[in-house]
Amino acid sequence: MAQEVKNQGEVDKQVNVGNVEGSVYLSSKTRFARRFEKLNQEVINNERYEGVMDALKYYLTKLDGVEMSEKLNQGGFEEGEIIKAARRKEKVSKHLERNRFFESAQWINSQLFAKIIIEFETHVEIPLINNGASKEDVMQAVIEKVVNPVLQLINEEGENDQVLNYTIEDILGMVYFLTGKCHINWAKYDNL
Repeated sequence: MAQEVKNQGEVDKQVNVGNVEGSVYLSSKTRFARRFEKLNQEVINNERYEGVMDALKYYLTKLDGVEMSEKLNQGGFEEGEIIKAARRKEKVSKHLERNRFFESAQWINSQLFAKIIIEFETHVEIPLINNGASKEDVMQAVIEKVVNPVLQLINEEGENDQVLNYTIEDILGMVYFLTGKCHINWAKYDNL
């Protein structure tokens, strides 16, 4: 069954398929990809958003009074490691502040924070921290199961991102930012 393809639309909507055997599936852009594109346009057009999305407010709210340094200390971190974590957390705070007036940046960040928390709980907190794993094993899982998948998501969905440009260190900084807001724990607590 042959189908004639006339590529008369916009370039990004054209289909360029040669002699292919089997099925060809074309999918529309994901919510993330559309938001990254929208963010680029919001910045170019200086489209400001004055509020804070409810989804992001949750992650910006501190849930208890325990500081990040204390949580990391309880997780076995040494002073130098805590200082590096604080720098990474501060970098993320500045990044959030710099992009706070763009609705799509708020949406993207809230989705990334949600993914980080769920991945952390699933792959780090429940199987490792709650069972007394070493700090080294915990950090390896944080990088492999939390940071790398989030960075992969950003690299794939935000391949044309011209605004946020998150790095692997930024994603680790988000983990520490969420620790500082008490959304992530590095030790097992009986009262949670």
